[in-house]
Parts: sequence; structure tokens; C-alpha cells
Amino acid sequence: MTEPDPIAALAAQLEELRGQLARSQGDIGHLRERLTGEASQVAMLRLQVKKLTGKLADALESGRLEPVSAPCWAGLTEDEFRAQLAALREWVETFLRSHYPAYMAEIRPCWPSHPEAVWELSTLHAEWQRIYGDEEARELAGALTWHERWLPGALGRLQKAIRCDDFGCQITRRIAR
Repeated sequence: MTEPDPIAALAAQLEELRGQLARSQGDIGHLRERLTGEASQVAMLRLQVKKLTGKLADALESGRLEPVSAPCWAGLTEDEFRAQLAALREWVETFLRSHYPAYMAEIRPCWPSHPEAVWELSTLHAEWQRIYGDEEARELAGALTWHERWLPGALGRLQKAIRCDDFGCQITRRIAR
């Protein structure tokens, strides 16, 4: 029996290794192109983030965009409470009652005597300010959500919280007893 030719076996292995090397170089070239493309996309995204950060800083600095804080009634001094309630009453009576008269007809004028109503209306007002406060950036999705979700939800909860009748405010009657 003849022994296999070692040179032929090495030549076959070398040919197989050349094929693997060619495939690897092709894969590396493809990965290099992909990495270059992704790196330029990352660079573009960084540039966009930098520009938006600058615009946001300018808007905050100029006062065009002020973050709206959630209202909080806990821990206020009597003067702070009165001032905050006066501002809320102004918005409810001049804005809500004139723009949503049918909805607000169900909300009795004694609402400021009901703590739940004060919290509910002040939170509704804060969300309204967030959506409509910046004339240059009023978002339609937020406005639709305010009208579809927040306003009707608040009105439903207000009607449950203010169960007063033609004889007067429940809270005033309880205090008078």
C-alpha cells in the first residue's frame, strides 16, 4: 500500500485555508463598511442631540419654555394657600366656565370649599398650562388627551366630590352643626 503524499495533503489544506482567509476578508470588509456607516449615523445623532440641547437651553433661558410643576396644597401657609387658590379660582371661573359652560354647569360654585376639588382642578390647570402654555409648541396629541381623558375624568371625579344640593354646600352645613 502506498502512503498518502504529504505534499498533496498540505497543498489541499493550504487551499482550504486560502478559501477561509478570502471569506474572512470579505466578512471583515463588510463589517468595516457597516461600522463606518453606523459610526456616521451615531455622529449625526450626536450632532442632532447637541443642537436640540442648545435649543432647549435657549428656550428655558428665554422663558419660552418653563417646566410646569404639579400643584401641591400640602404644607402651604395661609397666605400661600389663599394666593394659590385665588389664581386657581381665576382660571376656573374665567376660563373653564366660559369655554366649557355645559361641562362646568355641573360644578357648583362652592368647589373651593372641597379639598378634593381644589386638588383636582389645580392638577387639571397644570396639565392645561403644560399643553397650551407655550404658544410656539402646542402639541396636538396633548390637547386631544386633555379633552378626551383629563377633562372628562376630572369632571366625573369633581361631581362625586362635590355632592352639594340646592340647600347649600355639604361642608358648610357640616361645619355649622
